[in-house]
Amino acid sequence: MGVVSAVLYFFSQHPFLSFPVCLLLGGLLVWWRENLLWLVAAFLLGTFNIVAGQMVNAAFLNAVGERGTGVIVRSEETSSRLNEQSIWRYEAIVHTRDGRDVETTLFTHTVSLWPLRNEIQVPGVNQVFELKYVPGYPRNIVILTESSAHGQARQRLAAREVVEVAERKYRFSPGNAAFEQDYRQAMHAFIQANDGDPNQQVAVSRYRRQLRELDASLPP
Repeated sequence: MGVVSAVLYFFSQHPFLSFPVCLLLGGLLVWWRENLLWLVAAFLLGTFNIVAGQMVNAAFLNAVGERGTGVIVRSEETSSRLNEQSIWRYEAIVHTRDGRDVETTLFTHTVSLWPLRNEIQVPGVNQVFELKYVPGYPRNIVILTESSAHGQARQRLAAREVVEVAERKYRFSPGNAAFEQDYRQAMHAFIQANDGDPNQQVAVSRYRRQLRELDASLPP
């Protein structure tokens, strides 16, 4: 598994460099097997890797990897950009199950995260996070966002944002029955989903109070 992890690390961390590598391997297979379909397959593989290489790597590590912890020790903005956004470079330490400390490097556009989502959730500097790795190649990691403090904090913010959006609509037009109903449903859903979370008790108490205030404002 260590060899597989090392290969996936190269392909996921260097998607544009791996593209000509795929074409070179495809050309060698065409020369050996005398079939141009190998070159077509290599082109498709290289293109797919540019788009989803880190996703494949994340799924692999989540499926077969061991749990460990890590911490970002340095972050810096690079001169490279992707989709008009700056690419950040992170230096991290991986603490393995057997007590080793391994240094690795991450980039915002190639970091592997699990679960797969259309957003980048890299922990802040000096913030410990949960991860998975293959013992044979621990430099290759997937960050487990739902098991890490930074990911859980973002989930709590996202959950509260649903209620806050509904509240803004209601406050703007309190006479709108649809807005009031959406506001009530959002608060009920939040309370039901987060009543047992000690980190959400302030918000849970506030939404319970706001529901009582809404009920008190109803005509007898």
